[in-house]
This record gives sequence, C-alpha cells and structure tokens, in this order.
Amino acid sequence: MAMFSPAHPGELIRETIEALREETGKPFTVQEIAENLATTRKTLSAIINCKQSITPEMALKLAAAFRNTTAEFWLKAQNNYDLANARLKIDTKEIKVLWKAA
Repeated sequence: MAMFSPAHPGELIRETIEALREETGKPFTVQEIAENLATTRKTLSAIINCKQSITPEMALKLAAAFRNTTAEFWLKAQNNYDLANARLKIDTKEIKVLWKAA
C-alpha cells in the first residue's frame, strides 16, 4: 500500500502551466490553454482545481500539448489518485475471501 497521497493530475497541470509561464515569460491563461486543448475553460478549471477527473480523451490532448508526457502518464496519475482515495474510504478487512490463486 502507498505511503503517500498521489497528486491529482490537475495539480500536475497547474505546475506545468506555471513552469511554462516561467520558461517562456508568457502569462498563459486557463482560457488560452483550454482553447488549445479544444475544451472549455470550465472543464479545464475543474480539472486544475481537482474537481474533475482526467478522461482518456483529455489524456490524449494533454499528451499532445505537453510533448514530454504521454496519455498513459496522465491516465496513470489519475488512476493512482483515485485508488489512493478509494483505499481511504474502503475497509477490505471485512470482505470474505471468495477465491485464492494457487
């Protein structure tokens, strides 16, 4: 079991946008990035604020926009975040084993 809480992919996007701003000196807005990703500002904002998950479609768009990443990276980040949160909510100790591999 993980000993830390993985970051929501939205946090990673926010950090990437901040790094882009510093690197280029251009103050990218959420609206500009959303337009580039062919999504709405509302959707991107929800993701950045950790209120919405990364979909496979968005993962493909992010990988295209942030060339040093892959769709698999974004989906794995989302899956790690979701699984860590599920582990906090679900107590599996009470579940009876129905099958055990030999």
